[in-house]
Amino acid sequence: MTDEDYHLYTAYLMAGDKIRGRHGFRIPALVMEQWERQGYAVLRTNTLARHYGVGRKTMWRTIQAAINAGFIHEIGRTAEGKAMYIPCFERGREWQASREMRASGSH
Repeated sequence: MTDEDYHLYTAYLMAGDKIRGRHGFRIPALVMEQWERQGYAVLRTNTLARHYGVGRKTMWRTIQAAINAGFIHEIGRTAEGKAMYIPCFERGREWQASREMRASGSH
């Protein structure tokens, strides 16, 4: 991993804190981890809900919030019909640019 990738990934994960819901910040990390391994992520709502101790509908809304906020993007479906997601690193770039602006005192 290059330094540039490290900073981009870190910024993306930090920006994920803005996603609505108690577990919203987890979605970018889950997607990024699976994407890094296999080129896409599959978010199994029931499994995630059980793991984090929330209802399936709550987890579905959390995933939708990540999509609506532009943190993840659906790229297709698996043979089983499950949505495949990729991270949208642009959110990390935006977060980093905003942070740099604040640090320089510009508004």
